[in-house]
Amino acid sequence: MPLVVRRVKVQDLSILESLEGESARSFPSRKRWMESYRSLLERALTEEPEGLLVADFEGRAIGAAIARVRGTHPVTGQEHGRLEALTVAPAWRAHGIRERLIKEAEAYLKSRGCRLMVTTLRTDAGAEGDLYKSTGFKVAAWELERAL
Repeated sequence: MPLVVRRVKVQDLSILESLEGESARSFPSRKRWMESYRSLLERALTEEPEGLLVADFEGRAIGAAIARVRGTHPVTGQEHGRLEALTVAPAWRAHGIRERLIKEAEAYLKSRGCRLMVTTLRTDAGAEGDLYKSTGFKVAAWELERAL
């Protein structure tokens, strides 16, 4: 059975948290990320469940994307959506699953009237930036932070 991208099922949630937790362990500076991820999942389920996309291989969730419609972009004035999160099991990352989920998120957002998709990467994301650039993203802004 080939890979399919489908809407989330209740039984996927613990698997998706586990997959994201596996990824998050690679980034010790992201201490509260799993709390944020759970919150993203909950909001997506409550407000826009059709934007929670699951990569399924032979009945097993191996990745997910959370795409949300955000309205008019404050800078460009275009209707936009945000790719809130993208996670794929490490063993599947070299198989084009992340790229497929990005394309599916784009198709979903286009179907909802969006003309722009944005996402945010932490500076410790490493090669993730190359993944996004290879799928058509470009750096459009910098978010700077300073400890107080």
